[in-house]
Amino acid sequence: MKKVRRFAPAGAVLIISLLLAIAAASGQQAETDAVLKAMQDELARSVAQLQLKDLEKPYFIEYAVVEDESFSASATFGALVRSNRNRNRALQVQVRVGGYDFDNTDFISSSALFSPTSFPTTVSVEDDYNALRRDLWLTTDAAYKQAVEQLARKRAFVQNKVEEEKVPDFSREQAAATLAPRQQLQIDQARWEKQLREWSNIFRQFPAVQESSVTLRVQLTHKYLLNSEGTKTRQPAPLVSLEARAATQAPDGMRLRHSIPFYARSLDQLPPAQEIARAIRQMAEELTGLRTAPVLESNYSGPVLFISQASAEMFAQLLAPQLSGQRPPLAEQQQFAAMMGATKSELADRLNRPVLPSFISVFDDPAQQANGNQPLIGAYQADDQGVPARRVSLIEQGTLKGLLMSRRPRKEMAQSNGHGRAASLGSASAQIGNLFVQASGGKSEAELKQELIKMCKSQNLPFGILIKTISAPGSAGRDGSEGLIIISSDGPRREALSAPVLAFKVYAEDGREELIRGVMAGDISVRALKQITAAGSTGFVHNRLTSGGSPFSLGGAIPTSVIAPSVLVEEMEFKRPSDAKQKPALLSHPYFTK
Repeated sequence: MKKVRRFAPAGAVLIISLLLAIAAASGQQAETDAVLKAMQDELARSVAQLQLKDLEKPYFIEYAVVEDESFSASATFGALVRSNRNRNRALQVQVRVGGYDFDNTDFISSSALFSPTSFPTTVSVEDDYNALRRDLWLTTDAAYKQAVEQLARKRAFVQNKVEEEKVPDFSREQAAATLAPRQQLQIDQARWEKQLREWSNIFRQFPAVQESSVTLRVQLTHKYLLNSEGTKTRQPAPLVSLEARAATQAPDGMRLRHSIPFYARSLDQLPPAQEIARAIRQMAEELTGLRTAPVLESNYSGPVLFISQASAEMFAQLLAPQLSGQRPPLAEQQQFAAMMGATKSELADRLNRPVLPSFISVFDDPAQQANGNQPLIGAYQADDQGVPARRVSLIEQGTLKGLLMSRRPRKEMAQSNGHGRAASLGSASAQIGNLFVQASGGKSEAELKQELIKMCKSQNLPFGILIKTISAPGSAGRDGSEGLIIISSDGPRREALSAPVLAFKVYAEDGREELIRGVMAGDISVRALKQITAAGSTGFVHNRLTSGGSPFSLGGAIPTSVIAPSVLVEEMEFKRPSDAKQKPALLSHPYFTK
């Protein structure tokens, strides 16, 4: 690789002046922030001097630093099994070579697939200006060299390709500043360790539960972003997650899992301890009931009623990913795209066409901090590309009117609408913040159940399906993934809907509800939502963690919120279990052995 020479062309003077002006305007706190100062100074130097001889200089450079401080603890069966505090900083440098119309990004090649520059760099956690400057310098140098090589590969790849439409690779956005004060992570560690023991001790009352845990994670993330256009952000993002999990095994060997999560922006926003205890006890009772519940004896095709959490999670999995306007990247080979999960939205080409029933509208509003007295963890001021958050009307009376956009344009939408979001590890893509699904003429839950029964009778079905809880993707061992990627001859596709946890038969004869287990989602896609025939009158607030979504996301999760009413769908397919079952444990739980 050629040696990098640094010199200052006359055209860089304006950009440097803009960076210095923003630095002066950011106030005394910004001047004493070693992270911001190091980012600002190294960025100004790179803009002015970074260039390989006889090759193009960067037209855009972005520094993103994610500083994470966290406390996590877990208890099982009344005993603490883990308690620790962590702090780390990660740096992601983006260097774009070429121009806004065509640059080195959004191209998956063999050289870039596992390049070190594709991964965030761990940097000093101390506010040492010189150490941070060194990290920024070395990472920028490597990112620029990779960008130059990637641009040459991309140009060679598209040279013999017929372009259907010319769309810029990157949108031009106005510089913005969002500099919120830094926060501190404060937690009474002994108190919360004691509380976790008490909550996990509840499972000692349930002999059928084989595995259980209660885990608390309190995280304070500071996200820094600085780019050569003049945008500068520092955003604290506190997040509290509390999750109780349990597992058991039915007499026939079927493994059964259940979990209940609580998410908030602070410990004070969590429900009272007694309320959490009641929820954990109810979850354990439901899991115990599932153990002896009958299995769905045959495949089912008919009306399905999604209640509360199940409805919101269904919209999160089926609808939310399809509202992204993100164009898939180019790929040197198809299997590279498949490996990275680069898929296209099913709704992206249906603008101004009906996609939902006419009584349903959908919008996304990251500016809303709460819905009533319930906090929304999907709220933010500026997205992870520094673009201010914006309310976006997506579906109006059933017709698709807009899409969520990052800074990767599409033919119909040239600008970002503030929805470029990234997980801790990975690049930004168009994602939801707070997704609101609203219905006119909503019904009560009792009225929806009567509609389900009426529909079953009209179709000569002995029962319909009512679903109250759907597992989040990866909930058996949550890893932030948003579903299983399946590689086929047609390319990658994503598993559409996770398995229901609490599903019931509702008998048409008398409305009786019977808990069943082993229900698996069939071939369900976003198109099934056009068959919604009725909706509830109130929205259920569902805070959840969503995967990064970008094919270059390497892990982590994005806080999101979905607010949706219960819905009745005219026809969906669910399958009976067909997997081989494990043999039950040979001996009983020692704690309950007489």
